[in-house]
Amino acid sequence: MKLHAIGFGALNLDEFWEVSVDFLLAHGLDVGEEYVRDEEWFLKVYPSLAREAEMKAIDPGGSAANAIAALHRMGFDTGFYGVTGQDGAQALRLGELGTEDDLRVRITSHPAGRCLALIDRADRSKDRSLVILPNANDLAGAETPDLTYFEQAQWIHMTSFVSLDCLRAQIEVARSLPPTGRLSFDPGSVYCRLGLEQLIPILRMTDTLFVTETELQMLTDEPLPERAVGMLFEIGASTVVVKMGDRGIMAAQRNARIHQPAVKAASVSDRTGAGDVAAAGFLAGRLMSLGLKDCLHFAAICASRSIEGYGRSTYPDRALLEDYQTNRVLSSS
Repeated sequence: MKLHAIGFGALNLDEFWEVSVDFLLAHGLDVGEEYVRDEEWFLKVYPSLAREAEMKAIDPGGSAANAIAALHRMGFDTGFYGVTGQDGAQALRLGELGTEDDLRVRITSHPAGRCLALIDRADRSKDRSLVILPNANDLAGAETPDLTYFEQAQWIHMTSFVSLDCLRAQIEVARSLPPTGRLSFDPGSVYCRLGLEQLIPILRMTDTLFVTETELQMLTDEPLPERAVGMLFEIGASTVVVKMGDRGIMAAQRNARIHQPAVKAASVSDRTGAGDVAAAGFLAGRLMSLGLKDCLHFAAICASRSIEGYGRSTYPDRALLEDYQTNRVLSSS
């Protein structure tokens, strides 16, 4: 296979703002939640942000894009399928997702997708509220996906869009998955709110599903995690990875349940994208043919590294990957 992984998801420009809890309350936003808002809402909020908040950084984002950027930075061969606007193409630093020949990112005249990461400045854990304006991302399902492009990857990593046209395009890719390819899926709260029925065509083909505890219940409408995970196994998922924030990560397979505690970070600047980087760490482990326990451990290490800075500034790199491989060899000898 030519590529280790291809991402299929939204491309956003992330803006990181530190705000007061009063700002979040005034705009009906809860810490830890994800929202989709229209351009009118953004235009109303920006003047308040300029007066009351402090911008900390602007960086490329999007769940699948973050995961692929982390894998690429660790030295894996990666690609990406998506859409962005001419206004954001340079700022999105598409080269972080793969070489030009390995990307299928369509540039349109529509504005690029945006995401506000609003960090509660009083929260010592630096949790945040995410507000998304899809913009050009809605066009990712406007054309029939190039299925031959996805055939060259060992893994296809899908994450959510707002537009149902994009979901239909992802379903088409999932249904055409070649026997040599594996699918990982991180539906996020946007897709989980749709419920199981709409996502079954993808879940049926999913090797590894990434969800939070809240998303797991939202997706299955089942309050008991064990039953919820069992439902997903019956549909077709092989591995369910539950991201639990500062309580670590849990992975479930039919005959295994493993919990990995969180790895303490040297410092915490922002938690945005930590779950995406955890997914990248887990997939890196799978690409290295590690066992489930080691995949989880490396995922926790990667997530810990990512929250030490804003955006992608402290994402795991090749040195971290090589150090982990060396330490595993030494510890087993």
